[in-house]
Amino acid sequence: MFGLLPRDENPVDLFEQQSGLIVSGARVTAATLLFFLVVAGGVATAMDVGALVAPLQAASERGSFGSVGGRAYEEGKRGGAAATPYTAVSVLLLPRSPEFESELEAIKAGSRESLDAYVEAEPKVSAARLAFEQALIGSGAGQLILGEASAADGAFHFQRVPEGAWTLLAWRETPHAKKPVAMKRSEAQRYKSRPQIFGHTAVVFWSMPVTVKAGEEVTVRLHDRNEWLTGIREDRRVPDENQPTVPQTQQGAAPR
Repeated sequence: MFGLLPRDENPVDLFEQQSGLIVSGARVTAATLLFFLVVAGGVATAMDVGALVAPLQAASERGSFGSVGGRAYEEGKRGGAAATPYTAVSVLLLPRSPEFESELEAIKAGSRESLDAYVEAEPKVSAARLAFEQALIGSGAGQLILGEASAADGAFHFQRVPEGAWTLLAWRETPHAKKPVAMKRSEAQRYKSRPQIFGHTAVVFWSMPVTVKAGEEVTVRLHDRNEWLTGIREDRRVPDENQPTVPQTQQGAAPR
């Protein structure tokens, strides 16, 4: 099931694997990841997870299930134009938590304060999500982490969702590669350990409350007009030592 985290995994490895912070070989430092996890983990430990999930677990035990279905797409740009489906959108249903939702909104609000805050928003959202998932699993409620990916037509569907309050969190990733600036040989040797930007991944998030009722289906639409947050994940890594460098021209030599 999408989103479930094994209990014996290292939290840094989990964060790297699930948030996608390894991009084409890029690796965010373990210290940075642990910082985000500790900060976000404060929210998870502050909530009473047992009380939070009890109504959903009770609904599951008595067989009170509904369903959630929907589509992810870009609306037609002109009148009557067909919508373009979004494929492979990650969609999660998590038990609704006021603390978790407040943390997400605080990250969103803070992302407007500076360029650095904007760049940090995506990993903070991912860290908050993972911390919440870890708290659910630690309380024995891992089965309430429900995940799907949108199909080729943008559709997704959750069956047998326990009746109650949920939060739908979804995201779509679009990578943008970039060739790093070529350096002269002397510069390449001097700054060989300095990370360079090899591009970035644009990450669009949707976040919304969903209330499920037994025997009914909730229909959700994720499109370009109801996006919750747009962030980026930079692909920063140390260049390959074998990367071609710009050869130095001998002083006084005329270019050919």
